[in-house]
Amino acid sequence: MHKDCKVIFEKISAYLDGELDDETCEEIKHHLKGCPECLKRFGSLKKTVELCKDFPKEEVSEEIRQRLRDALKIQLKQDPV
Repeated sequence: MHKDCKVIFEKISAYLDGELDDETCEEIKHHLKGCPECLKRFGSLKKTVELCKDFPKEEVSEEIRQRLRDALKIQLKQDPV
């Protein structure tokens, strides 16, 4: 993954949630049009988000949330997206 791909992919979640300004959204759209690898990853993440929205929401304890965050940080350091 190229350096600019990593920068774009760090913003993808916020992009999917509609939390970014118009300029950043256009930057991401432009990048996705020219990068098949990022487009594939984006499609996978988008599908995952859609599937998760279909499940009933359950409360997760703060302890479990923190353990999950820690595990994800470790994984991302070992295998960057």
